[in-house]
Amino acid sequence: MAPSAHRRYKKFDALLKRRVREEVRKLAKEPYHYRELKGPLKGVRSYHFEHEGKQYRVAYQILEDTNQIVIVLVKSRESFYKALWRILR
Repeated sequence: MAPSAHRRYKKFDALLKRRVREEVRKLAKEPYHYRELKGPLKGVRSYHFEHEGKQYRVAYQILEDTNQIVIVLVKSRESFYKALWRILR
């Protein structure tokens, strides 16, 4: 998990943290299945899930040379792409 994602993750309540871990395990099984973003966010993929009626997004990158997935951002859908853009620029 990138520092940007970990800072936000630490602030989540225990139930949401558990849900994020479950969802990340799912995406790790098929990381190429989920949508790659376009334009200046190219190279980042987005995974969506819902928790307690609220939409969340997980932005991640696949590092093929080391066969790893780096979680860049986990955030509610609100202002997600704006926050992601700030992190990646």
